[in-house]
Amino acid sequence: SEVYLLTQLVPDLKEIINQETENINMPDEKTSDARQTSLKYAFCVFIRAMSSHFTPLVLCLDDLQWADVSSLNTIELLVSDVQNKCSLMIIGCYRSNEVNGMHIFSASLASLSEM
Repeated sequence: SEVYLLTQLVPDLKEIINQETENINMPDEKTSDARQTSLKYAFCVFIRAMSSHFTPLVLCLDDLQWADVSSLNTIELLVSDVQNKCSLMIIGCYRSNEVNGMHIFSASLASLSEM
């Protein structure tokens, strides 16, 4: 389940959720992309839940110039999540002197500015 995935990453989350988590055995043939998609979905559901309780929910992400592609894709997914009806603000910080037009963050920044 998605909750189980999140509690594996953040063990203290079990105390906040107050819900039994169980590992639903995923087939071994499940690809890495499918696992990553499941985790991104779980994270979106988690952010929706948190933003419904803590309004507005503000995430401050620092040093985005060092973020990997998967993390940048997750940020784009959160920003474009139309199912999140609550207040969510994402503040991203990066060192502009370390980001040029060829940097992976530049493409993500351009994509985010179009949303």
